[in-house]
Amino acid sequence: MNNLFNLVKKELRELMTLESLISIAVVMILFVGLGYMISDQTEQAMEPVRMGVINYDDQSSSTYYDTVNSALDGMYDPATRDQYLIKLYPSSILTDEETISLMQEKGLSNLLVVSPDFSDNIDNGTQGKIKAYYISANTGAFGGIDSDSVQVFVTVVNGAVSTELMNNELSVTPEEAAFLKSPVSFSMPDNYTYINGKLYSDITPSAISGAMMTQTLMVPIIIMIVIMVVGSIVISSMGTEKENKTLETLLTLPVKRTTVVSGKILASGIMGLVYGAAYMVGMYAYMSAMTASAGAVNLADYGLVLEPVDWVITMLMMFVSILCALGLCMILGAFVKNYKSAQTMTLPISVVAMIPMFVFMFVGWNSLPAAMQAVMFAIPFSHPMMVMQNLMFGDYVLVFAGLIYCVAFAAVTVLITVRLYNSDILLVGFGQTRLGRILAKYKKAD
Repeated sequence: MNNLFNLVKKELRELMTLESLISIAVVMILFVGLGYMISDQTEQAMEPVRMGVINYDDQSSSTYYDTVNSALDGMYDPATRDQYLIKLYPSSILTDEETISLMQEKGLSNLLVVSPDFSDNIDNGTQGKIKAYYISANTGAFGGIDSDSVQVFVTVVNGAVSTELMNNELSVTPEEAAFLKSPVSFSMPDNYTYINGKLYSDITPSAISGAMMTQTLMVPIIIMIVIMVVGSIVISSMGTEKENKTLETLLTLPVKRTTVVSGKILASGIMGLVYGAAYMVGMYAYMSAMTASAGAVNLADYGLVLEPVDWVITMLMMFVSILCALGLCMILGAFVKNYKSAQTMTLPISVVAMIPMFVFMFVGWNSLPAAMQAVMFAIPFSHPMMVMQNLMFGDYVLVFAGLIYCVAFAAVTVLITVRLYNSDILLVGFGQTRLGRILAKYKKAD
C-alpha cells in the first residue's frame, strides 16, 4: 500500500506543476466566459419575433381589415407589442425594390404584406393573398427561425378569417367548406428573399440556412480539430526536446534563435497547410455532393457560391490562423518541463478553439451582439470558421480585417517566442523566474 501511495504521490508531483495549474485555471475562466455568452444568446433567442406588416387592404371598405390586425395583435403581449410588431403605412403600393428599401430603413428582416384586394377576393369566394419578404444575412444555423415563424403568423390570420366566415355561414357546400377552412393564400411563390443585393422569389432564409448546414456545422468542427492536432504536435515536440536534452544542444549551436523559431514554425506551418489542403479538398467534394442531391437547394442559383479567388482567400485564412495557433503553442511550450506537462498545456489552446466552434455552429456573425462580436474577432481561430459564409454574403471588409488581424497576431506571437528563446526560461523553467518563485511561495503557503 505504501508503494502505491508513493507512486501516486510521485506521478501527481510530476503532473501538478505550476504550469499545469495555471493552464487549468485558464481553462476554467474560459468555460465560465463561454457559459455567460451562451446564456446571453439563449435569452435573445427566446425573445418574440420582430415582424413588419403592411396591410394594403382598403380600411374604409374592408371586411377583414380589423380581423387581420386583431389576429396579429393577439400574437404579442400588449405591453411590448409595439416593440416587436411594426405596422407600416406607406402612402402608395410599393414595388419589390421599394419594399426592400423600407425594410432596410426600419431594420426589419421579415415583412408580411396583405394584398389590396384581400377582402374583395374573400367576399367573392377567392383566397385573399398574403406575401412575405425577407432579407437574408449571415446569421448561422438558426438564421431561418424567424422566417419559419412567418408561417405561424399566416396560420393565425387564416384561422381568424376562417372563424369569422364560418360564423356568417349557416349551410355550405363541400367546396365552400374547403374555402372557409382556408380563405388565405400563402404559398412558396409568395415568399421573396433579398440576398446580396438581389431579390429572389420562391425561397426563404430557412431553406438557405438548411442548405448551408455544411458550413455552419462541419467547418467549425474541422477547423477546431486541425488547430488542436497541430498545436498538440508542437507543444509535445518541445516537451520531448526538453526531456531528451536535445533542446539544450540546439540552443548551444551557432544558430540565431530567430532562425530556430522560424524553422520550427515554418515546419509546423507546412504540416498545418497539409491538413488545411486536405480539409479544403474534402469540403469541396462534400459540398458539391450536397448541392447536387435531388431536391436540395442549389446555393449557386442564389449567388451563394465561392469563386476560385474565394477559395484562395479561405486557404490563406486557414494558414494564417494555424500560424497564430503555432505561435501560441510555442509560447506555452517554452514553459513545459517534459512530455507529460506538455499534454496539459494544450488545454488552453483547445478551449480557445472550442469557443468560436460552439458559437458559429449555431449563430452567425450578424446575429451576435456588439460585445460578443468583439470577443469573437479577438480570437484568431474564429476567422477561418466564418470566412466561407462571410465570402458568400459579401462581407469582404470583415474577411480582410480578420486576415490582417491574424497576420499581426501571428507576428506578435513569433516575436514573443523569439524573446523567450533568447532568455533562460527554456532551460531553467518558469518556476525559476521571479514570478514563478512568488507563485510557488503562495502555493506552499496554501
